[in-house]
Amino acid sequence: MLNLDDVRKSIDEIDSNLIQLLAKRYSICREVAHYKKTNGIPMMQPNRVEEVKGRCARMAEEQSLSGDFARQLYTLIINEACRIEDVIIDGE
Repeated sequence: MLNLDDVRKSIDEIDSNLIQLLAKRYSICREVAHYKKTNGIPMMQPNRVEEVKGRCARMAEEQSLSGDFARQLYTLIINEACRIEDVIIDGE
């Protein structure tokens, strides 16, 4: 029989892992921003953005998830990465 409290604890643990992974991703984005700033590379790389969204949409579909959902999710993730990069590149 399903124990709702146990299932919710599992979901809470997954949520915690997702946040930790996002923090790790954005830490790496900060490193990339410093590299771009040091080497005069423009912040926005439209081809890379589309590459990431497409790759993630395909991975989502391979897991029976919506590719459209993955694209929307990665739009948010990438927008935050761009905000972080902008602060580092233009704000320091």
